[in-house]
Amino acid sequence: MKNFKLLHFLILIFPVLFYSQYKIEGRVLNKEKEAVKNAELLFKNTSSNNNKKVITNDNGNFSLELTKGNYILTIKNSEYVPFEKEIIINADTKLADMELTAVSKLIEEVKLTSSPKMIVHKLDRTVFNVENNALANRGNIFETLKVVPGLVLKNDQISMLGRDAVKVMVDGRMINLSGDDLKNFLKSIPSENIKSVEVISNPSARYEAEGNSGIINLVLKKSKKNSWNNNTSFTNDVAKAKYILQTVNNSFTYQKNKLSFLLNTGYTYGDTFTKQMSNIFFSEPYFLTTEQKWNYNQFSGRFLIDYEITPKTKIGLQYLGGVYNNYIDDNINTSVVNSTNNPLYFLRGNGNIHDKNNNHSLNLHLEQKLDTLGKKLNIDLDYLSYVTDKNNTILSNQYDVDNNFEGINFFNKGISNQDINNYSLKFDIEHPGKWINLSYGGKLGFTGTDYVLNNYDLSSGNTLTQSDHFKYNEAIQALYVNGTKKFSDKWEGQIGLRTEYTQTKGYSVILDQVDYNKYLKLFPSLFIKNRINENNSLLLNYSRRIQRPSYGQLNPARYYINSQISSMGNPYLKPSYVDNVELSHTYKNLTSKLSFNINSNAYNVFFKMNDETKEQIVTFDNYFKSYGYSLSETYEFNALSWWKSYVTLFLNYSQSKKTQDFNLVLRDGFEFFGSLNNSLILNQSKTLTLDINYWYGSAFNQNLFHYSNANSLDIALSYKTPYKGLNLSIAGYDIFNSSPRTMLSEINGILQTYKAYPNNRFFRFSINYSFGNDKISKEERAVGNESERERSR
Repeated sequence: MKNFKLLHFLILIFPVLFYSQYKIEGRVLNKEKEAVKNAELLFKNTSSNNNKKVITNDNGNFSLELTKGNYILTIKNSEYVPFEKEIIINADTKLADMELTAVSKLIEEVKLTSSPKMIVHKLDRTVFNVENNALANRGNIFETLKVVPGLVLKNDQISMLGRDAVKVMVDGRMINLSGDDLKNFLKSIPSENIKSVEVISNPSARYEAEGNSGIINLVLKKSKKNSWNNNTSFTNDVAKAKYILQTVNNSFTYQKNKLSFLLNTGYTYGDTFTKQMSNIFFSEPYFLTTEQKWNYNQFSGRFLIDYEITPKTKIGLQYLGGVYNNYIDDNINTSVVNSTNNPLYFLRGNGNIHDKNNNHSLNLHLEQKLDTLGKKLNIDLDYLSYVTDKNNTILSNQYDVDNNFEGINFFNKGISNQDINNYSLKFDIEHPGKWINLSYGGKLGFTGTDYVLNNYDLSSGNTLTQSDHFKYNEAIQALYVNGTKKFSDKWEGQIGLRTEYTQTKGYSVILDQVDYNKYLKLFPSLFIKNRINENNSLLLNYSRRIQRPSYGQLNPARYYINSQISSMGNPYLKPSYVDNVELSHTYKNLTSKLSFNINSNAYNVFFKMNDETKEQIVTFDNYFKSYGYSLSETYEFNALSWWKSYVTLFLNYSQSKKTQDFNLVLRDGFEFFGSLNNSLILNQSKTLTLDINYWYGSAFNQNLFHYSNANSLDIALSYKTPYKGLNLSIAGYDIFNSSPRTMLSEINGILQTYKAYPNNRFFRFSINYSFGNDKISKEERAVGNESERERSR
């Protein structure tokens, strides 16, 4: 009986002794100590068919259970060289960090030249590698964004295909500017500073809800580990054979052991030319032409220092800013005709504008690892100062049809100052778990803007004719939670919810008028992805966004162009809300996307037209609701080693409905957009490359406006000289000057057309020289002396 009990006990304990499960965990990094997510790990048992697979999370971590035995571990990821090692499992095991070598790095080591894919489609964004595209190195970031797939230029503002103006982040941190303020800020950042541009068409709840269904994240270059490098570039832009704009940039990086340091400086000086034409069909039509010569004098800089206090704690300080000092010579000529198009009189004006702009952004960052499994805390303290001083003098004289002087029509001097300050505190916690990977956090943001404008009539002894002082304050408190779950090798999902409580106060000091606004809104998001097979995948996503008016759009100050035309903001302007759904299918290098969006309580530019006084005031209002339906196709061709190409095709139908009883015409219709980008290697040594970019946009209707068709051709030739680090390039942009569009609108029965010729067509000559040392000695440690760098994206 005792022997039977012993036998029975051994039978029960045998599976436990030989088939018990042990917990195995570890982390996969690249050579720069950055986490490698979505890497596939295969544990192959050498004595049985008991094999298991696991995928790393966003922090590069993995965890699974294995039985006792010897295993061959294979790690695969399309961007890295396969990794293999033998491991023995006989207890719970925490494997040492495993480092993968990037494919491009391996090729570099065998003295071949290669570059990563220009476009990389990820779960929640599309990444455009700026570093490896000659056309993208256009001097400053604003010019670079014009050639990024999925982005277009509308009214001299960067927009997303099928969307209105979008918000911009730098290294995952939102820049609280829009309109011309944002454009000027982007122009102050040299394109040499950018590693890649991430286009996030439908952001998750982790990101701030601001932005009309889209965010652009600019990923700045980081210093290489244990090295120093200096890069100097000089560009010379020539337009109309007489306007020359020159830019000098220098970038220095240094990294050793615990310290990383980066300093970028840029200086732009010279002239450009802009022409604008506007026809307003009053009963006595106005034909207005404006020609502006811009003299630039701009300095920009970026300073970054990171220090690793302990293997778990890293702090960093970053400054990004610029100083503008621009002079504009403005010639404004207006022909006033009768109903039969015969001239009645002429207005000829000359203006001088001195535009000074200072923008400074400061970020203090703390990264704290909370354990060894990927739990991490990021804290960011940010400050933004944006100050603009403008002095604008306009003298407009009236002449009869025989060009005889009849008197002064308008002689005005406008002096304005705008001061914007933003403070924010943000925290994010990454919390990987067995069942779901969570991220959660919050943000406190406070913005204050103070605007003063005084207009003087110089024809009557410098008399103050109009004064405005507008103050605007905004506070936003936000919380979010976001969860990602991998259900199987084929299915994964992400769900999130963000809540934002906003309080605003607009105060017109002169009118003693105050407008308060408070609202609490929820912004959900959902992503579902199905990997059908190795070549096919489906992605369905939904998110809700908010589009808040810019500070300039809220400012009621009146800015005069001439005696009849002026612009002013609307302090009662309210946010709009966008619901967006996307269904994407990827087959190898082809991505197809169906999108639908609804923009509720939408606002846009609005013209107050008075035919009796022949006066126009350009302002803004919430007056419509819009619907968008679109189909896009993106294909990357890289079958030939010497030729890479990508094609974008976009078809959109826009529909708008009035929500206020305004006497205006809203326009519905289709839009087609297509672009073709080619990068060609012209010689065997791969030192001569040619980049060709062409896009075409059909005529289309959108909300208030009808837009004419447009197209653009850009060509860039780059040469890597025999002198190490010295590169030359020559490029032509918008060669046929065919990118400007004519805009047509109708309000109160009055038609208006507008067309602008900014400095789109120019030729660029560039010299770039880089030198450094990748072999700085480093202190050896028992534990790695560097932690991964994964700032919030």
